[in-house]
Amino acid sequence: MYQRQTMQRYLTRDEERQLFKHVKKFSADILAERDWHWMQLLRQTGMRINNLANLTIVDAWAALKHPQHHLQLADEHSKGGQGYVVRFNTEAIKSLRALLRIRQGQGFDAFDDGPLIMSRQGKSALSVRSYQNRLRQWSLSAGLAQAATPHWFRHTLAKRIIDTTTHKNPLQIVQQALGHSDIKSTVIYTMPDKEEVDAAVQAAAR
Repeated sequence: MYQRQTMQRYLTRDEERQLFKHVKKFSADILAERDWHWMQLLRQTGMRINNLANLTIVDAWAALKHPQHHLQLADEHSKGGQGYVVRFNTEAIKSLRALLRIRQGQGFDAFDDGPLIMSRQGKSALSVRSYQNRLRQWSLSAGLAQAATPHWFRHTLAKRIIDTTTHKNPLQIVQQALGHSDIKSTVIYTMPDKEEVDAAVQAAAR
């Protein structure tokens, strides 16, 4: 059941373009711009939402200053109490810098040790529930068939790596990128995805 659900819970390339294009239209609103960039951060790094919610200014600067733009996630904020190295690609770095700027635009100090992504009011971090609600609203208003959750971005990154890497063992790449301690957790990404199933059914009609 979990494997079948996982292979339905990711964004196709068309859905991804549709979502981000829609949110981008509202980028004059600082909260919409904030949302666009934290969604990009999830999409480009595969972080779990709890890790993103606990990301701090110190973490952001650590990733920006690291020679390879890596960040070691704390064990206490990671699933199973086991942290791992998050790798920030060029798009993730752009969003990380933008979120620092947006934080200042919201009226918060960009050089303290507080949360990177702030709520609309007060001095608290955006809650996990708020991330979930914001993405649900955006995905529905963008016209996606289903309301996405933040975890979909993790599955989406895994699918993109499988589709694009030239490494001889793509599962090992995904395992490292997502911080899976057991390769068995990664094998699900070798299952046929919904586009492949649709294409196969169409081909069978010929």
